[in-house]
Amino acid sequence: MKLTFLLLLFCATAPTAWGWSNHTVGSYLALQDLPALRDAPAVEVEALEQFLSQQYPAIVALLEEQEAFAREHFAHYPPRPDSLKMPATPSDNLRHDFLTALRINPEIHLAMVIQPLPGKDLPEREHLQADQVMVGQTLSPWNRQRFIVVAEYEKVAPLAVLASAADEPDYGHDINLFGDNPGEVAARYGFGPQPFGDARFQYSSQAPFHMGFFHESAVVYVAAGFLQRSWPDWRAYQYMGLARLAFASGHPYWGYRFLGWGLHHIQDLTQPYHAKPLPGVDLASLLLLEGKALAGFAGDKQASIERVATRHMEVEKYQSTWLRRVLREGQPHPMLDAYADVAQDKTYPPYSVDYLRGVVSAESVDDSAAFDEAIGQWLESAPATSDFSGGNQLHREDFNHPALNRQLLKLLGHFGAHSRIYVNAGLAP
Repeated sequence: MKLTFLLLLFCATAPTAWGWSNHTVGSYLALQDLPALRDAPAVEVEALEQFLSQQYPAIVALLEEQEAFAREHFAHYPPRPDSLKMPATPSDNLRHDFLTALRINPEIHLAMVIQPLPGKDLPEREHLQADQVMVGQTLSPWNRQRFIVVAEYEKVAPLAVLASAADEPDYGHDINLFGDNPGEVAARYGFGPQPFGDARFQYSSQAPFHMGFFHESAVVYVAAGFLQRSWPDWRAYQYMGLARLAFASGHPYWGYRFLGWGLHHIQDLTQPYHAKPLPGVDLASLLLLEGKALAGFAGDKQASIERVATRHMEVEKYQSTWLRRVLREGQPHPMLDAYADVAQDKTYPPYSVDYLRGVVSAESVDDSAAFDEAIGQWLESAPATSDFSGGNQLHREDFNHPALNRQLLKLLGHFGAHSRIYVNAGLAP
């Protein structure tokens, strides 16, 4: 059974960078009417080193407090090696010390850019290419992001900073951090071997920080304990604390940027394929698949593997392309309403450190089977799709699939609500 799970996870999590494709677009739509952002004054762009140097003792204290809390609170948390603690006095490489103390990839670019909404590219401004913003392993085959350079001390809208930052953790933050990954930090960070992810995809090493399988059967965890080694909730906690410190100490640019980083992990878990390894396959069916495979009839097991990987990939293409078409048309649309609908926000509990695990992930798991079924129904009747290198267009696709669309609008409503709840918590005094 453990072997089955390894195979399933290696294949089913192939699109590990795809948690609704581009977090920036969804964040703009979900947060654009949030009063705390809409009414906030523009903020000055600030170099990370300036924030670190001016608040160095407070940052050191915060990271030590967070480490102590994580060891007590987060299940299966691998303690940070003491060698990664920020030194008592600043060194001449503040950025490297900070990033390694957080245990994120020290090679990330942290470019000073904002992403606009599609169609608002500001061609008169300087733009960066994707490889100047993302580490090479994360370059996605269909990304159409536009990265507008912003200068230090330039005034920028808070929403632009936060929404742009919400996409950043997919630019390499969590690449190659495990002991069996390549790179300088793999052996230093203390995360052990990579628990799951598809080795065919270089960026798959980020999967355990962007997916969380928190609600499986005890039988599953006995057979596949590696499923419990994932930490998106820890990342959301880390970045929330940094955002609050930055806001409280007069560094709002980094407050919004850190808050966007944490928001990414909340949003990832609203995608059911990030919260459930095999949507639509219950425990009894899984055991039957394994039994048949052991008896020499592995066809059904392989079909399940391929089904999950395909549905995850195809529904992300469908939603992304549909959203771009809606934005290009510039007319009112139920998808835009779903992102922005605040009606359900008050039905959720207040934000807490356990919110991602206990609320966001649990809700996604509850929705996973119906979502998976709707995707299957659509794929049975859908026309052939184009390769993303051919323009990211779905041939003859009319996006007229009521069952799938209902599921998508429901899930995007969750995306919007949980985004606002997390951001409001980060902006609260």
